[in-house]
Amino acid sequence: MSATTDGTTRRVPVGGAANGPLWGGLAVLVLLVLAGLGGFGREFPEIVRIDLVGWVDAVDDWAVANRQEHWLFVSVLGPIARAVALGLAEINGWLDWLGWPGVMIFVAVIAHLAAGWRIAIVTVAALAAIGMIGQWEAAMFTLAQMTVAVAASVAIGVPIGVLAGRVEAVQRVVRPVLDAMQTTPAYVYLVPLIVLFGIGQAPAIIATMIYAIPPVVRLTALGIRTVPSESLEVGTSLGTTGPQLLRTIQLPQAMPSIRVGINQTIMMALAMVVIVALIGGGGLGNEVFSGLRTVDVPAAAVPGVAIVLIAVVLDRITFGAGAIRGRRLPRWAWPAGLLGGLALGLLLGRLPGAATFPFPEAIPLAEWIGVVNDYVQQEWRSATRAFSDFVLIWGLNPLRDDLLLWLPWWAITGLSALAAWRTVGGGLALYAVVAWTIVGAIGLWEPAVDTASQVALATALTVALGLPLGIAGGLWDKAQTALRPVLDTMQTLPAFVYLVPVVVLFQVGRVPGIIASVIYAMPPIVRLTSAGIRQVPEETLEAARATGATRWQLLRTVQLPLAKRSILMGVNQTTMMVLATVIIAGLIGAGALGIEAVDGLTRREVGGGIAAGLAIVLLGILVDRITQALGGGGQEAERQRATMKTA
Repeated sequence: MSATTDGTTRRVPVGGAANGPLWGGLAVLVLLVLAGLGGFGREFPEIVRIDLVGWVDAVDDWAVANRQEHWLFVSVLGPIARAVALGLAEINGWLDWLGWPGVMIFVAVIAHLAAGWRIAIVTVAALAAIGMIGQWEAAMFTLAQMTVAVAASVAIGVPIGVLAGRVEAVQRVVRPVLDAMQTTPAYVYLVPLIVLFGIGQAPAIIATMIYAIPPVVRLTALGIRTVPSESLEVGTSLGTTGPQLLRTIQLPQAMPSIRVGINQTIMMALAMVVIVALIGGGGLGNEVFSGLRTVDVPAAAVPGVAIVLIAVVLDRITFGAGAIRGRRLPRWAWPAGLLGGLALGLLLGRLPGAATFPFPEAIPLAEWIGVVNDYVQQEWRSATRAFSDFVLIWGLNPLRDDLLLWLPWWAITGLSALAAWRTVGGGLALYAVVAWTIVGAIGLWEPAVDTASQVALATALTVALGLPLGIAGGLWDKAQTALRPVLDTMQTLPAFVYLVPVVVLFQVGRVPGIIASVIYAMPPIVRLTSAGIRQVPEETLEAARATGATRWQLLRTVQLPLAKRSILMGVNQTTMMVLATVIIAGLIGAGALGIEAVDGLTRREVGGGIAAGLAIVLLGILVDRITQALGGGGQEAERQRATMKTA
């Protein structure tokens, strides 16, 4: 809002809405021309075609044929891949040197320095549990991958974030790039990397870096920009130079935000563990992926538990490092602790039997999970099948077959453009027409509509379930206390982990994919609804109570309307997380664009994978812009987006 000359305020057009009539008119014109080419028929016009699959396959063939000779691969991409592989080999070598007792000691020392002795004990217990379920070696390989990917992401992301925080022009360039990176499901990164680097651990780590870097960039920039102007003025008045101002004022005050960014980068890197197994990433991800492909629930669940334990440990350590207040360690504590822990670890690593974890089957978790799986299959299968059939017959199929596929393509495109125009402006309306046209022209109209139906149903279910929980958390302290650890755990886990119990209960298909999406995307809507209600000023509530409003009237007429912006921000994040999970659910038979992307990776149908990825990105950006506009903007929105996961 901005002030007008008469003292009132007016709404500032968003995203180019000042040119709404021009761009909107152009969108209508383009849509009419394209619909006219197809005679206003229901099917997308055959005359409008783009052979993207053929073009990309030709590029892939050229890359395969020239990988050993062309300068691009020999002098540019090859050295990058070798540097990444060398870093991974070095970290693996160090972990082998430390052995299992050395790793436990060294990581426990880091946990103690960063978050205290309680987290150190949790860390040792979690590592011991990983060893006792037989996943030590795979977990160490995953830990090495994570270390390389996160170290490189932070080394690249923090300087970019500092530049974006200090220079507005850099921020304007970086922000849309980060938006696109966070809107794009992780699958999409993998396909072009196969073309450039082939299959192996190097492209897996590079894909992890690309996916994990946005939070640390965003939150570093946000931390730099939110340094109080008074602090900067004091520093400037004392004659400090730009680098001195950065080193002595901006970076120290931005450090809490940077720590949160590093925490989120670690968690997003961990979310890629299973996904990069599709291109030869190895480690725990490979074990989970193999179990999912063969529908072997114990084989997928046991490494999934190891991933969860690693996620909990890393989250607690990095979160604890940023959350501890008033705990000042002397400057020598970190270097002395790390050197001491490393020396002790190396000493213990030389002991006999330190190379291999001694009790790999101490906890027969696979056997226990197998028993549970058999019980569920025998006792609950009929009930879960009935539920799946109900959702298919009364939800998914009517929405897809009787509505979205029944509507002419130009009607869906026109309705999308209208929604974009109403919420953002004419520019996004034109984008909506172009995006849907490209999706149709590359031959993916029906898979895209199928994906849209799954996202729409999953988002509606998530909001319907999450909104009451968020209201309860906003109104009652006990409800919030009960919800907080559950939501913390849900946000810590990678999306793939949810697929395993869903497969146990519902087997494979579109419905299990939707259920996994609902579970994964639930936390944002619950948290932001609760936060919005709790942020309503107490004076406003007192004024309403003074007029005799009941609790229900207070909620309906005061709290929910004032929390609307926060709730809509939650809907935005929920929608994007649903989209990401629906794509991942292609692995368990959800079909649509997800299976196109999976086939592009697993069968090396690169052209099809790129086309599916492009369709996902185009529609994801459209949905993101519309729902983001509904939720408004500002620094809190930027912080929420920075911590959003779209695995």
